[in-house]
Amino acid sequence: MASIRLPAYVQAHKRATGEPAYFWVRPRWAAPPAARHGKTCPVVSSPLGTDLAGAISKANALNEAFTQWRQGERAKLTPGTVQWLFDWYRGLEKFKELRHNTRAGYRIAMDAVETMAMKAGTFGQRRAAAVDATAADTLYRKAREKHGERQGAYMMQVCRLVWNQASRHNKATGVKENPFAGMGIKSSSGAGRGNRAATRAEYDAYRAAAHELGRPSMAAAAAICFEVCQRVYDAFGYEDPDKRIERGIRWGDYVPGVSIGLVQSKTGNVVTIPLADGTGADRLELYPELEAELARLTRGADDELIVRDERTGERYTKDYVTKLHRRVAKAAGLDAAVKFTSFRHGGITEIGDSGTDDVRAVSGHSTLEVTRIYNKANQEKAVRIAARRREHIAVLAAGTAAD
Repeated sequence: MASIRLPAYVQAHKRATGEPAYFWVRPRWAAPPAARHGKTCPVVSSPLGTDLAGAISKANALNEAFTQWRQGERAKLTPGTVQWLFDWYRGLEKFKELRHNTRAGYRIAMDAVETMAMKAGTFGQRRAAAVDATAADTLYRKAREKHGERQGAYMMQVCRLVWNQASRHNKATGVKENPFAGMGIKSSSGAGRGNRAATRAEYDAYRAAAHELGRPSMAAAAAICFEVCQRVYDAFGYEDPDKRIERGIRWGDYVPGVSIGLVQSKTGNVVTIPLADGTGADRLELYPELEAELARLTRGADDELIVRDERTGERYTKDYVTKLHRRVAKAAGLDAAVKFTSFRHGGITEIGDSGTDDVRAVSGHSTLEVTRIYNKANQEKAVRIAARRREHIAVLAAGTAAD
């Protein structure tokens, strides 16, 4: 073993049986957040097996992918390979017109597919036109084993989309069929490992902790996500890197005790949520927790975001929210599985538990025709949803008191 020169970044370790096992180990300097040409390293440390010849072949493929990452655009892609096909797709206007988060998710999935180790080399080195159903199924199995069910499914969905475009432009790509069509993907779309719904008790504890830490804006953002089921980036008004869309809920969209207007950047849906039903003695406050949180903030001008960083008065950044959320969650005694997205998931789950299956009038999942008649019907349904939810919350509170 000592007389054989191993490829770069390959280590050999003896097992208890004395048999050598080989590993490709990514150097520490290349670990995220380190980046080259605006891209973190997609190649990760990987076992290469015990067969020396096979280990060398796999290592050479990983080293080639590693070199391409280091060299970026200077690396020459072999025409017709999967890597080349992904690069071709990213050059299409169809890809460039996608929103920033979608493009970023696609890139992550493509990088993971390119570097997936196969029997000979990586998947990115294969000829795209030669990938058949068997190869696609094998890739799916390996992706699930390495990245989990959800991310593995997302990788296959991105491949299906790319091959679909490639087959439409077969003269340019050489791809005539889509081996990723009809493969029975088990998970819904979207990158990541899933999302646990926060309970109302966890949501209440989080808001209390946020106030203890002097962060009422975090409590208000949690309320916007949990009570009216808004996406995190809309609740915080994260800046769009492409400057194409404007996110966030502004003070001018909120009329206390009457309504709150929500423009959802992902779908473009406009949703006006009534905050009360009835008048006089029959009046029912539909979102008292949300309004209580908003009342604790200093109201700004109509065009100012409701949720702003108390330190600066400016909009939050995603990275800072992630750090601050963990601090608040820890103070609230919540486990790491409770992400900020868990509040929206928890709110939608609570609506479903109250006996309402269709939450679109609140969450805005589907496309809405913004007409006076449709909006009126939509607001009436939103009131019914909220009223049933208040009944459900009362039952939960009674059960907790009984315990």
